[in-house]
Amino acid sequence: MTEKDASTLAQLIAGCRRQMESDLCELVEELGPALIEDVAARTSPAHEPERRIAATTLKLALQAHWDKATPALTAALAGRSPQAAKPGYGDARALKIVNDAEVALQLAAGEILERLTTACREETNALERRISYLVLRSAMTPGDTTFKLSSLWSCIEAACAVVTEDTAAGILLRQLVGEHLATELPQLYRVVNETLIDADILPRLKRSYREMTLVDPHEAAAESAKVASALDRLLKARSKDGETAADGPGGGSLELFDSMKTLQAAPAPANPDTHTNLVRLARDSGAARGVRLQEAVSLDIVAELFDQIFNDPNVANGMKGLVARLQTTVLKAAMLNQRFFADRSHPARRFLDSISTVAIRWGKVVNADDPFFVKLVELVGKVQATYDGDMGVFDAANAELDAFLAEREKIEEQQDRELAAAVHAREEEIRLTRVAQMRAQRAANQCIERLLGPLVPSQIEAFLRSYWRDVVQGRISRAGEDGAPTKEALQTVVALIWAVTPKHHPGERQRHAAALPGLLKKLNAGFDEIGAAPTERKTFMDTLVDLQIAALRAEKQASPAAKAKSTSTSTSTSTSTSTSAPVPEEKPRAHGAGPTLQVSHATDSGVQVQDISLPGAGELDADNTPDRADLRRVRQLVRGDWVDFITAGQNRRERLTWINPSRTLFLFTNSASACAISITPEALAVRLRNQTVRIVLPDRPMFERAIHGAIQSLDRRA
Repeated sequence: MTEKDASTLAQLIAGCRRQMESDLCELVEELGPALIEDVAARTSPAHEPERRIAATTLKLALQAHWDKATPALTAALAGRSPQAAKPGYGDARALKIVNDAEVALQLAAGEILERLTTACREETNALERRISYLVLRSAMTPGDTTFKLSSLWSCIEAACAVVTEDTAAGILLRQLVGEHLATELPQLYRVVNETLIDADILPRLKRSYREMTLVDPHEAAAESAKVASALDRLLKARSKDGETAADGPGGGSLELFDSMKTLQAAPAPANPDTHTNLVRLARDSGAARGVRLQEAVSLDIVAELFDQIFNDPNVANGMKGLVARLQTTVLKAAMLNQRFFADRSHPARRFLDSISTVAIRWGKVVNADDPFFVKLVELVGKVQATYDGDMGVFDAANAELDAFLAEREKIEEQQDRELAAAVHAREEEIRLTRVAQMRAQRAANQCIERLLGPLVPSQIEAFLRSYWRDVVQGRISRAGEDGAPTKEALQTVVALIWAVTPKHHPGERQRHAAALPGLLKKLNAGFDEIGAAPTERKTFMDTLVDLQIAALRAEKQASPAAKAKSTSTSTSTSTSTSTSAPVPEEKPRAHGAGPTLQVSHATDSGVQVQDISLPGAGELDADNTPDRADLRRVRQLVRGDWVDFITAGQNRRERLTWINPSRTLFLFTNSASACAISITPEALAVRLRNQTVRIVLPDRPMFERAIHGAIQSLDRRA
C-alpha cells in the first residue's frame, strides 16, 4: 500500500466530500417533479381520508416551497462538524420536552434511516474500514461525520422541514424522499469507495467483476426462511389427509427420471430459439403419477422454474439453450433435497447461480466462441453426464469454474492495464486530432447523405449512417475525401444499396450473383477496420441476406417514412380492434446532418479502439447537449460496471475497466470483442440521453429470479 501524508489524504477526503454533497444537492433539486407526481397518486378517493389530506397538503407545499429545499440542504451540509454532533444519551443537553408531533416525526425518520442503512450497507461497511485506516493517519478529525449516513439524513430532514410544518405531510415527504434515496445514495457511496481504491486505500476490498449483487447474510437467511415457509404452505395445500412428505425419492421417481432421459434424448427442435420444457412434459405424463407428495411439489416448482427462464426476455437464447440441458439434473437435485430451493449455499444452487452471473458479460447475445461460454458448456456437459445424486459433482464443478474465473480475471486485468496505458499515453494525441476528426466525420456524413435515396431500407440506412460512416470517416482521415480508399468505400455504398433494390429482370439477378462475392469482401474489410464485434457483423449479414432474397423476388422495400404513412392511413381507416401501438411519425431527414458524436478508430496493443467524443459546444443542439442527471449517472460509474452500447439496433456489452485520473476519459472493454471503446463522460451522457447506451443494473442471478417467481406463482394458485 502506497504511503501518503496526512495533507494528501485530507485533500482526497475533501474532494470526495465535495463530490458527494454536490451530487446529493443535485438529486434533491431534481426530486421536485417526481415527488409531486408521487403525491398526486395518493390524493385519489381510493386512499384513506387522513392520508389523502396529508397528500393534498404536501402537494401544495411542494409546489410552493420545494425550491427552498436545496439551499436548506446546502446550508445543513456546510454546517456539519464533529463539534456539531448530536448529544448522546445521558447528556443534559438531550433532555427536552417533545410533543406528540415531534415523536411521530422522530419515529418515522428512524424507520427511514434504517431502510437507507440497509440499502447502503455494502458500500458504507467498506467505506468505514477505509475511513478507519485514514483516521489512523490523522487525515480526518476523530468523530468527523463527513460520510456518516445518519449525518446526511439529518441534513436531508432539515431540507424537508423548510417545505412543510404539517406533521402528517412532513412524515409523508420524508418517506417519499427516502424511497428515492434508497436507490441513489448507494451510488454516491460507490463513487467515494472507488476514488479511495484509485488512491490505493485498502484496494483489496475492491469488488470482483464476477459479483452482481452482494447479499447481507441476515437478509439471505430471512429470504431462505420465506422460501421455506412458502414450500410448507404448498405441501399443506397438496396434502388432503395430513400425509407427511418423504425424505427421499419414491419408486415412482425412477420411472419419471427414465421418462426425462427419453425426452432429453429426442431430436432438438428445428428452431434453436425454441426451448422445450421437458420437466413439464414429464409432469403431465403418466410417469409422474407414482411420485410422493414432496416430490410432486418439487416437480411442479421445477417445471414452473424452467417456464420462468424460457420466458425471461432478459436471458439470451444461447443461455436458455445451455440451461435447457440441465433440466433432468436440476429436477433430480430438487427432488432429492428441497433445501435446493431455499439455500443459496447449496452446491447445485451455487453452480446454477454462477452460470447466470457469468452470463452478464454477454447480455442478450451470447458469443459461442468466448472462452467463458466454452467453459460453461464443458462444465454443464460434465455435470449432466456424471450427476447421480452426489453433491460432490457440483462441488467439483464450482471449484473448476472458480479457478477458471480467477485465471481469466488475471489475464483480463493484465490486458486491460496494457491497453489503458496505451490509451493514456496517446490522450494528448487524441485531444489534438479531434478537430481533424470532426472535419472528417462531417465530410463522411455528407458523402453518405448524397448516396441515400427515399427507398433505401431502414436497416441499410441505419448501417450506413453508423458502421459504414465510421469506415468512410477513417478513410477520409487517412487518404482524403478524393483518395482511392474513400472512393472505394463510397462505391461499396452504391453496390450495397443496389444489392437490396428489387430485381425485375433475369439480367439484374445474374449481375447481382456476380457482384455479391466482391461486395461481401469489401463489407467484411470495413468491419475489420472499425473492429466490429463478430455478433454485430453476423446480425447485419443475416439482415442483408433477408433483404437480398426479398430484392431477388422483386419485393419492394418501403422507406421508413412510407411505412409510417401507410400504417397511419390503414389505422385511421380500419375498423379492426388491433391493439398494436401506432407507428410514430418519422422526423424529416436533415440533409448533411449526422450523429453529433465524433467517432474515430485506432489500434493500441493489438486492439481496435473506438474513440467517441463530443465536438465543440458550438456544434451541439439542444438534443445533443449533456443532461446534468445523465452526467451524474456517468460520474457514478465505477470500474467493473457493465454498459450496453447500441449501434444500428445492435447491442455491444462492455465493461468499464479504466478511468483516467482526471475522469475525462473512460475505457470500456470485453474480452469477447477485439474492439474497445474510449469515450468522454459528456459523450457517454449524450448516449444515455438518446438511449444508445444503457447502464446494466445489478440484478438477481437468473436461477434465483426463476425460483422465486416459480414458488410465488404456485403459492398464489394454492
